[in-house]
Amino acid sequence: MAETARLTVLTGPHKGHRFCFRGSAHCLVGRAADCFMRFAGTDRDLQISRHHCELHIDPPAVLVQDLGSRNGTFVNGRPVDGTESGAGDVQSGDVITIGGTSFVVDLVNCPDHPDVDRDPGWKPDQVAMEDCPIPCPSDGALPLVKSSDGGRFAIL
Repeated sequence: MAETARLTVLTGPHKGHRFCFRGSAHCLVGRAADCFMRFAGTDRDLQISRHHCELHIDPPAVLVQDLGSRNGTFVNGRPVDGTESGAGDVQSGDVITIGGTSFVVDLVNCPDHPDVDRDPGWKPDQVAMEDCPIPCPSDGALPLVKSSDGGRFAIL
C-alpha cells in the first residue's frame, strides 16, 4: 500500500476536483499557468493570487506555506505565513482555504500497483495527478490516522 495525500476541493467553482500525490512533491497553488493546483477562470478565483501558496508534500507529511498572497492562506481558519518556520503543518482532515476556495487534505493508503482497468491514469513513476481516480475512504481506500504518541500514521 502507498501513502497518498489526496486534496479535494470543497467550495468554490472548482468544487469536487481532486489532486493526489503518491510521493514527495512541491506543489504551487494559485491562478498562474505554472501552478499544478490551478484555480482560474471565474470572478471568484480573482481572490486567489497567481502564486498563492506552496504545498510541500511527502506523505504522510504535508506543509503549506503562503507565498505573500494578498488574501492569505489558512489552515482550519488559522493563517499561515510565508516563512519556513511559519509554514502550516497539515494533518489528515484539515481544511486549507485560499481566497474563496477551500480544500480538505486526506491521507489515505492506496494500492501500490493500481488495477489498470479501473485506474488507467497513473503512470508507473508518476507522483501527482489532477482529478485522480484514487478511491476515497468511503469507497475502499484505507484512511490513515496519526498515533496518539505523535508517531507514524496508522491504518484505521
